[in-house]
Amino acid sequence: MKLKKEFSDFHKEIRISSEADNLREKREILEDEIKTKLPGKLKDHGITVNKSDIRMFIQGSYKYNTTIVSDVVDMDVAVMIPLNIDENPDPRKIKRYLKESIDISKRSVDIKEPCVRASYYENGEEWMHIDLPLYADDDGDIYLARGKDTGIYKWEEADPDGLNENLCNKINGNDQLRRIICFVKKWRNEIYSNSKLDHEVPPSIGLTYLVCDNFVECTSDDGDDDLLALKKTMESIKNSFTNVYYDASGAVISADISKRLPVKPYTDIFSKMRESSKTYMVTFYKRLCVAVDNLTNAVNVESEHDAAKYVQKVLGEQFVVPEKKAMSASTNTKKEHNFG
Repeated sequence: MKLKKEFSDFHKEIRISSEADNLREKREILEDEIKTKLPGKLKDHGITVNKSDIRMFIQGSYKYNTTIVSDVVDMDVAVMIPLNIDENPDPRKIKRYLKESIDISKRSVDIKEPCVRASYYENGEEWMHIDLPLYADDDGDIYLARGKDTGIYKWEEADPDGLNENLCNKINGNDQLRRIICFVKKWRNEIYSNSKLDHEVPPSIGLTYLVCDNFVECTSDDGDDDLLALKKTMESIKNSFTNVYYDASGAVISADISKRLPVKPYTDIFSKMRESSKTYMVTFYKRLCVAVDNLTNAVNVESEHDAAKYVQKVLGEQFVVPEKKAMSASTNTKKEHNFG
């Protein structure tokens, strides 16, 4: 089995297996401030919510244990409050009250389209942010507060608990699947490292579902073969693209992929990526093709050194390339065994 140790070591290098102390501290402080101050902010505007009514829970990659190391630490923490949305039709107002309850000099707080973001800086550089999606529990029906401080807004049907449960049921108990998700997210971070445009980068939740849907388990008597599993899974994702067309010179001019959420609001996770620019999906597909080609070469070459060089082109230079074995040493070893 090729590069078993290298993949194992790489996963240990990139994974975040548990919440770091500094992140936990910031999250707990935020939770305390929200539960303490938000009821008062709401009361000032005629909305009654008790401290005990506010429910906060982790969602996203920390919930599924698929978080990888990145330049900026980030976590999603849901904030759910009981609220009649007919009486409070503008979610931007509620998001402003949430912002006001945590807006202090120690952090930068902004209203994003799907959440309120608390960002932390050191020497002028952001090192961590915690996204706080705000949900209204309207007599058992759950709605996400969408909208920036100005502009288009809506209460969108949602099921954050159902989404957490759906992905945890898919991933928990399948260690190879969890590792492949981490590797594909690492590939995304590497290949899109210079991307700055909105919705240009495939969303993490979308990649997670694509890996779950296309995962190919690869194992033998020696254990899991992560190289082969990564190659076959990414190849299957590539083959899931539709409307793939080429021009006369053989260049890809069209490609598309969809994945609907399995819970409310059942939207296509890739819709914003598709709608933002017709080139984003083509770029996604072409980069996936390059990754599959490199992983195919890695599987097919004899030398582990050469195989790891191909893997580096996909997962980045953190992936360790083993030393090239000298042919003479190999030959001498065989002779010694022959004359044993």
